[in-house]
Amino acid sequence: MPNKSRPLPLKQALIIICLLPALLNIFPSSLSAFERVSLKTHPETGVVVSNPMEIAKLPDRKTYQVNHEAFTLQFFFNEKDIFGIILKRNKRLPIHFRWCLFRTCEESQHDYKKVIAEAFNPPFEQGFFSIPHPFYLPYGFQGIEFSSPD
Repeated sequence: MPNKSRPLPLKQALIIICLLPALLNIFPSSLSAFERVSLKTHPETGVVVSNPMEIAKLPDRKTYQVNHEAFTLQFFFNEKDIFGIILKRNKRLPIHFRWCLFRTCEESQHDYKKVIAEAFNPPFEQGFFSIPHPFYLPYGFQGIEFSSPD
């Protein structure tokens, strides 16, 4: 029986020698040459709204989320001002905002336009923005639109 017990440590040593190079290749230090990619998606914590949207149809006291092909943002509207955060954006394209005179957000000379973010400029992801209501205008707005012109 003593002869049978000796080959086991030899087999274990051979297995360790064969597996050692493979084990060394899975440590993070050897993976540092790879680019890390985040597949994280942002949870829809706000009410997803169409873009453009009619102000009168927005539910009260909610956070709204706009999903656009160039950006994703969330905002809060207190029936006067807009406070928001950019969750995701294509830095090559700007983000524009427009208070619309009409509910359908068709173009009007009375629309109020503002640039939230220029191309390659802040705010980037997790960037906050605010859009105060233009108090000096003698009329109200019926729609909101976020866009990213090409």
